[in-house]
Amino acid sequence: MSIVEAPTEVETPPALEAVELPEKDVPIILAASAAGATHLITGDVTHFGSYYDEEIGGVLVLAPAEYLRQAGN
Repeated sequence: MSIVEAPTEVETPPALEAVELPEKDVPIILAASAAGATHLITGDVTHFGSYYDEEIGGVLVLAPAEYLRQAGN
């Protein structure tokens, strides 16, 4: 696991243009994608819940419990 800074002056990849998130959450998915993350694990059901189990910009968005279930397999 790595912690990365939010990217600065990064163009939004086409895969992220259709994603509807509040402005404060956009840097989270951009940073995950720019860092080459495979997963974004978030309990933010309000903003990311509709994207659970979907890949956005190469990043699979999962709830913490689902990630742990998958990791246990």
